[in-house]
Amino acid sequence: MRTLLVNSPTPKFIVNKDYYMPSSLLYLAAVLKQVGEDVEILDMNVVKGLYEEILVERIHTFQPSLVGIGCLFCGQFPMVLSLSEKVKECSKECKVAIGGIHPTTYPTEILTNCPSIDFVVLGEGETAIIQLTKGYDLNKIDGLAYRNNGRVEVNQKTSFIHNLDAIPLPAYDLVNPEDYYQDTSHWHNPKGLPIGMSIPIISSRSCPNRCNFCSMFTVMGPAWRYRSPENVVNEIEYLYNNYNHRHFSFMDDNITLNKHRIMEICNLITERSLNIQFELPNGLSIKTLDREVLDALITAGLTRAALGIESGSDYIRNVVIGKRLPREKILEVVRLTKEYKQFYVKAFFIIGMPEDTKETLTETYDMIEEIDVDMPQVFNLLPFPGTKVFEQAMRDNLLINVSTPDLWKSDMFYGSGNKQFFIKPYEMELEDLYEFRDKFDKLLEGVKK
Repeated sequence: MRTLLVNSPTPKFIVNKDYYMPSSLLYLAAVLKQVGEDVEILDMNVVKGLYEEILVERIHTFQPSLVGIGCLFCGQFPMVLSLSEKVKECSKECKVAIGGIHPTTYPTEILTNCPSIDFVVLGEGETAIIQLTKGYDLNKIDGLAYRNNGRVEVNQKTSFIHNLDAIPLPAYDLVNPEDYYQDTSHWHNPKGLPIGMSIPIISSRSCPNRCNFCSMFTVMGPAWRYRSPENVVNEIEYLYNNYNHRHFSFMDDNITLNKHRIMEICNLITERSLNIQFELPNGLSIKTLDREVLDALITAGLTRAALGIESGSDYIRNVVIGKRLPREKILEVVRLTKEYKQFYVKAFFIIGMPEDTKETLTETYDMIEEIDVDMPQVFNLLPFPGTKVFEQAMRDNLLINVSTPDLWKSDMFYGSGNKQFFIKPYEMELEDLYEFRDKFDKLLEGVKK
C-alpha cells in the first residue's frame, strides 16, 4: 500500500512563519517504512507553485492508496478540507485520513459533513496508521473514526505508546533539509554557529499538568511519556554527523519535568562534544528550574527559551489557571536567567480569563515591567474546545462572537491575531478589556530587545 503524507500549508494570517520539518509526519513515515510500506512526504510549506496542482501531480506520479493530511490546529482545517477534496477528484478510490488536535476534537462533525475525508486518527497516530495500511478491521483500530454504512463510528483513543524508544527515528531521508533553510542572520546566535534552520526534536509527549486553557493532553494522553536520554541524544548526534546540523528546537510540552532526565540529556550532549545550540520555544515550567538545571542547559547549548508565567496575578495564575506557581519562584528563576549573559529569555502571559479584572490585569502589567525579560509576549485567551475554560464559558454563557456549531470548520481563533477577545470576563466590560490590550501592546513595543 502506498501512503502519501501531506503537511498542509500554514495559513497566510499566521505571522512568524519559521517552517519546521513536520515531525508528526516524519514519525508516521518512519513506522510505515519499518513495516515495509511505501511512503512519501509532501510538505506544502516548502513547495513552490499552486498547492492543489502540486498535490495532483504527486498523486498521479506516486499513485497512493492512502493520503494522510496533517491538521495540527483549526487554522489549517479549511485548506485540509480543500486538499482532501482535490484528492478525491483525482482518485475516488484513494482514501483520505486526517489527524491532529483539531480533528481529534471534532471527528464526528468532520466525518458527518466532509465526504472527502474517510478517516480521522485520534491522538498520536503511529499505531493506527500501521493498522489502517495493513487492512485491520476498522472497528478494532484504537483511536480511529470512520463511517460504517453512512453512520459515523468513533473508536475512542484508549492506549498510547509507553516505550517511545521503540519508535524509529523520524524519516529524515524523505525530506530535503535545504528546503527549510531561511534567513537566520537575525537569530540569537551567541556561538556564531551556522543555523540555516532549526530541526525540531520531540523528546517526550504530553504533560501531567491541567492548565485550564490547554487541551494537549486530550491528544497526547493523560500521562507524560518520555524517550531515554541516550535515544534523544542519538538523534541529535545523527543529525550532527549526517547533516552537519547545529541548531535544534525541543518541542516538548514539559521537557524539564524530570530533573534527572534533563540533566542526563545535557550531560550526554556535552560528553559527546556536540557543539550545538538549541531553544525551548514552547514554554518552560518555572517550578522545575533551579541553578543546577539552568547550568546544565546553558552548558549543553541552550540559547533561547520561554518561561510559562501566564499571569502576574497569584489568583489567576494559581487558582484559575491551576499552575501552582508562587510569585517568589518566578522572580527567583528570572533572576537566575539574568546571570547567563548570552541567554535570551521570553515570557508568556495570557489575558482575558473569565475571572480577570482591572486589578488582575494591572498585576500582570506590573510583573512584565518588573521581570524585564528580553521578550515578554501577551496573548489573548483563545477558548479552544476541549479545554476547561471553554467548558466554563459555555456553561456560563461567556462566549462572544463565537458560533459553536461551526467551530469544527472554523479558523476564527487563529485568524484573530490578538486583536479580538472571545470571552467576556465576569467583572469587566469589553471596552475595558480592549483598553488593556492597547496598554499591553504599547508596553511590549517599549521593552523589545
